[in-house]
Amino acid sequence: MTKQIQSMSELFDLVQSNPDFKQQFIANPKAALAEVGLTVADNVEVEVVEETGNNVYFVIPPAEAANSLNTEDDPIAQLISRAAADPALRAEMLADPKTVIARETGLVIPEEANVTVFEQTADKAYFVIPRATIQDGDRELSSEELEAVAGGGFWDFVKRAVRFSVNNCRQLWEIGKTVIGIFKGF
Repeated sequence: MTKQIQSMSELFDLVQSNPDFKQQFIANPKAALAEVGLTVADNVEVEVVEETGNNVYFVIPPAEAANSLNTEDDPIAQLISRAAADPALRAEMLADPKTVIARETGLVIPEEANVTVFEQTADKAYFVIPRATIQDGDRELSSEELEAVAGGGFWDFVKRAVRFSVNNCRQLWEIGKTVIGIFKGF
């Protein structure tokens, strides 16, 4: 059994540092959470997605939590927070996120980026595992990636998306815990 965790930050760190747990978490989130001492309410479905390749994911929290996101100097976080509070904008984000992000933030989203937005509700929780950041130093960038970073493009967009994911993933799960009661006994 993996050690019992005491906070959402510990869960996030465990997913990032333990490849076996991460794979179990992706395949069967409720069982993996139970293994570390988190019980998910029976009525809540948990979906885990991992950002890989050209896939970028964002989660819109419940409206009552819109002001809880860290949006400082982050146009994507500001947009997600606004979408949480505005049903029309939320519907647009869910239907066509690339267009809305470009229109509302001015960010250029490369054609090769696949952007998906999910809505966290009282009975559906999402956990996005962000890709390793380019600055992590885990690997050398390919010539194509270096070119893309230098000229903007996909990797520039990904850097912003990773910043949102890393800054707000823990917060979204804290919101799920406190505002909509995803977890029991935590």
